This record gives sequence, C-alpha cells and structure tokens, in this order.
Amino acid sequence: MSNIKKIESLKNEYNNIEIPSELDNMVKTTLKKHPHSKTMYLSRTGVAAALIIVAFTSAVNISPAFAESMTNIPILNSIVKLVNFKTYTAKNGNMEANINVAQVEGLENKELEIQLNNEFIKEGQQEYGEFLKEMKAMEGQDGHKAVETSYQVKTDNDSVYSIVYTKYEASGSSDTQYKAYTIDKKNQAVVSLKSLFKDNSYIDVISDYIKDEMKKEMKADSNKIYFIDSTDPTDENFDKIKADQTFYINNNGNIVIMFNKYEVAPGYMGAPEFVIPSDVVKEILLDRGIVK
Repeated sequence: MSNIKKIESLKNEYNNIEIPSELDNMVKTTLKKHPHSKTMYLSRTGVAAALIIVAFTSAVNISPAFAESMTNIPILNSIVKLVNFKTYTAKNGNMEANINVAQVEGLENKELEIQLNNEFIKEGQQEYGEFLKEMKAMEGQDGHKAVETSYQVKTDNDSVYSIVYTKYEASGSSDTQYKAYTIDKKNQAVVSLKSLFKDNSYIDVISDYIKDEMKKEMKADSNKIYFIDSTDPTDENFDKIKADQTFYINNNGNIVIMFNKYEVAPGYMGAPEFVIPSDVVKEILLDRGIVK
C-alpha cells in the first residue's frame, strides 16, 4: 500500500470513529436533567475532537505493542510539538473534571500524526465516558470526585523529546498517576524502556539500584518510608520494576524511573522518581546515543 493510500486509510479511520451510544445517550440525558449546568457538552462532532486527552503516553507505557509499532515510523527532529489547545471542564454538584486536551503538530510524517491522534480520541472517549458514568451514579449523593489532567515537556533537546502526562484524581483520598513517552530524535523512533537495553537484565539492575537508594534515603531521613523489607505479611514490598515501567530521559541523558502515588511508598511520599546514573546501566545499554 502506498503512503498516500495509508494516509487516506488512516483519515477514514479517524473520521469513522464512533462515539459509543452509551456515551452519546448519557450526554443527552444529562443535558435534559441539567439544562443550566456549567458542564460543557459538545456536538457529536465536537465530542470526538474534544475528548482527545494526552494519551499517547498511555499507549507507549501501557501497550508495549503500540510502542514497538511506532519505532519504525520516522519523526522530523526539529518540530515535534505537543500543544494544549483547549481545557474542557465538567461540573455537576461535587463532581468536577478539568481535562487538558492535547494535539500533535508539526510531524512531517502525516501517517504517524493521524495514527497518534486516533489513539488520543479513543483514549479520550474512554476517560470521558467513565467520568460521565460516575457523575450519573453520584447524582443525589453526598460524595465527590475531582479529576484533573495535565502534561509537561520534560526534555526537548537535539537528541530527546520527553513528555510526562499527569492525572490527578481526588475522591475521599487523592491519587496521582503518570504516563510518559520519549522520542529518540536521531533515530526517529519512539522508544520503550526495554528498547534501550540489550536484554531483560535491565529489570534487575535498575531495581537493585532503586532499592539501595530507597534504603539510603530512609536511613538518612526517618520521615521517609518505602515499601521494602517489611516483615508484615500484609505489606506488599517493592521487588522489581515492570518491564514497561514509566520513565523519561532527562536533559543530562539519564533514565528517570517514575512511580505512581502509593506504588512504592505511602501517599504522603507523593510519586517518587529515581534518576539512574549512567554507570549503573552502561554495560547493558544498546548504543542508541540518547542515554549518556
């Protein structure tokens, strides 16, 4: 299939993405019940565009297959951009959402650009649909929930473009989850953590380093607690990172491993990050030129 036909096929896929009937009906029902609500609802076409959440991070970190499929698609180094063009808000009683909508711009490879935006829409439909369901279920109740999403470009240099997406959720207690992706500009590829290494030994090497750092931090500061070496059978100790653990590459060329809130420490510790020194992983790295 020629590139033109591929792009046309992707465009058709984009235009034919269906808003789930349950979601569409829920929007209409809520509009009827709350005609003066501050909740922003859009036309069917607008919903498809508005539900684009910064979800490529999810596709890369949660779906290794998607990440791998991206690695052979070229990206123009100098103009890769992810921009926030709109924030959609939804509010009904104690239920509130602020969703920052992102858009990929400036990719010379339009096949990739369309494919990414298709992923954003599908993920956005799921996120927004789940929120509407919860909002409907909470009607007339005293509970509350707040959801806010945002993104941050962590690294943008000649070698790397790293973005971290954050989802903050509060409902009684709060939770923060991160998703991230990194573009290798030189090799024009989206990289997964696994793709940076020669074999799977990186899991143990990085995990052992992180556990040592956790112990050092707890020894130096009694207020710091990580879920390691607990003798309580009800505790779930941190053992190893996941093969597709969330990460980004910083401006110094170091891998930064990220954990969600509560993943390896109590909530008051927030969402820990660990910078992995190059010396720790240099023997097992593939020579991609992006990890120094």
